[in-house]
Amino acid sequence: MELQLKCARCETLCFSGHRPDRLPGNGDPGAPEMQALTAALRQELVAAIDRGKVIMLQGCMAVFDIVCGEQVILLKKQYPNVRLIGVAPYAAEFFSREKCWTPNWTSRAREVFRQLDTGVKIASRYRPGIYFERNRALVYHSSELICYWDGGGGGTKYTVDYARRQNKPVINLANQGLQ
Repeated sequence: MELQLKCARCETLCFSGHRPDRLPGNGDPGAPEMQALTAALRQELVAAIDRGKVIMLQGCMAVFDIVCGEQVILLKKQYPNVRLIGVAPYAAEFFSREKCWTPNWTSRAREVFRQLDTGVKIASRYRPGIYFERNRALVYHSSELICYWDGGGGGTKYTVDYARRQNKPVINLANQGLQ
């Protein structure tokens, strides 16, 4: 693993979640279900900050990671000691690899990336397994995970399972009646 972060795990949390088609309201920010998810996320973030989590790692993917990044950026006005670190799977533009990167999500992502306290990458270019490697790095460098996992397969399931095997607390917003 190329990634080396110099942060205390006890102060760090990470995010994992689905692409828009598996989020409430298909990830549409105007949908009442997505607004409820965003409000629940914000509440969990404030609780995490109160527990001493001031370093937030986001995996730089659409949609849940971007929503998390946006909420952390908003909370930094109230909690200036909070830091947002983007952990990209690789250096090249990964927006073109997946269809979920609509112009709207690309624009929102660029705005989040512009406001990161720092950004790091796992690799210089795409390779098979890089997303799983990034997910393991997020969990490894954190003491807990906030996610939106609907119970199905994929990268979020992998990340949740990995965090649980590492005995790290998992806060699943999907379990809060937001589906």
